[in-house]
Amino acid sequence: MSGYTLVHLPTGRAVATLTRAEGWWAKGWGILGRRALAPGKGLWLPGVASVHTVGVRFALDLLFLDDDFRAVRLEWDTRPGRLLVRAPGAHHTLELGAGTLAACAPEARAGEAWEITPHSPRLRNASAPPGVP
Repeated sequence: MSGYTLVHLPTGRAVATLTRAEGWWAKGWGILGRRALAPGKGLWLPGVASVHTVGVRFALDLLFLDDDFRAVRLEWDTRPGRLLVRAPGAHHTLELGAGTLAACAPEARAGEAWEITPHSPRLRNASAPPGVP
């Protein structure tokens, strides 16, 4: 898993710091087992168009993006216990801490462009070996 920044392109605003889920196990497990996900933090699930919140202990904001990183669906404050939240046409799902979209991109709408960029090497953990974000 590595670090990325989510940017709402219409405003140029950095919305969240993301971790990318790599592989089917990480994508399937998602955020299960976590006690919280702070606003401004999130998990990027590439290749995923639907999620559930069964077993999740807290509300989430969800952002579904197509293969061009345009918003297909935005869900604010999705409660725990939902069996299925899906967005036909989505190729990426972002599970964000509840309040992320309201605080950082309240004007965001479906159809708008987003960008996911790797963290700058300047921002990486100083204790990490070279080449590791």
